[in-house]
Formats: sequence, structure tokens, C-alpha cells
Amino acid sequence: MSEFVECQNCGRTFFAENIECPYCKGEPEAAEPRVIDPTPRDAGGRMFGILFRSFNMVLVGIVVLALIAVRRLPVGWTRTLLGLEATLAVILLFGLVQRRRWSRLMAILFILGNAALGVLGTVQRGQAGSLAWGPGPLALLLFLIPFFSQQARDRFSR
Repeated sequence: MSEFVECQNCGRTFFAENIECPYCKGEPEAAEPRVIDPTPRDAGGRMFGILFRSFNMVLVGIVVLALIAVRRLPVGWTRTLLGLEATLAVILLFGLVQRRRWSRLMAILFILGNAALGVLGTVQRGQAGSLAWGPGPLALLLFLIPFFSQQARDRFSR
């Protein structure tokens, strides 16, 4: 396998077998070429980062929507449940940002709990035909993927 270097003068890459840059012809201000790491980046790490940031955005959305709904609803069981959900989402968001160990398990339980509440709400309204899943709980379950990975275990280790 050949090694590639980058010309410090023009910024282009070329084979390390060449002594001078074939593009700028080794002009006097050209510095030493530096070695470029040929290993590709981890695609799984990028996907984990995207899902992690997206879940944080969903948590912010849940907090905002729950607080708006709490103000509009009369005092009762639903208002208490929405307040509890907003509180848990804020606590979870702080734990995820600080990479606390307990936040990984709490995120998994939060996702499963919200999916169960979504299914329960669909079933109680009588709208559950042969399939009791709405798009919200099903989409929320996608965020379970990064929390079961080895990267999540490594990320939330303190």
C-alpha cells in the first residue's frame, strides 16, 4: 500500500514516492509534506452522533410541547403526567449532555415508557385496529439503537 503525503505549499496530495510535489513543482517556499492517515473514518460513530443529537432535540421538543399542553389543560391526571414527563426529559437531557452513566439507562426507560404510553393512548381511544402503533412511538423506538451500542457504553461510563 502506498502512502500519500500532502504538499504544504499547494495542499494537494500525491504519492510519497515523489520527492517533490508534481503540482507546484517543489517551489522554494514548499515545506515538508506531512503524512495523511489513509484509514477511513468510522461511519458508525457519525451515525451514533447524529442519533444522539437528534434524541437531544426530541427531548427539548417534548419538554416544550409538554409545558404548553400543561398550561392549556385543566388540573387532573393528564396534567400531572405531562408535568412529570417534562421533568424527566429535562433531567435526562442534563444527564446526556454531561455523559452520566445513569442517563443511558434512563434514556432507554424513557423511550420505552413513551412508546408504551403512545400505544396505550391509541388503544384507549379505540383507534387500534389490527396495528396499535402510531407513528410517534414507532419513531421514538429508533433512538434505542445508539443506546444499546458499545459506543454508548463507552460514552456514558462516568
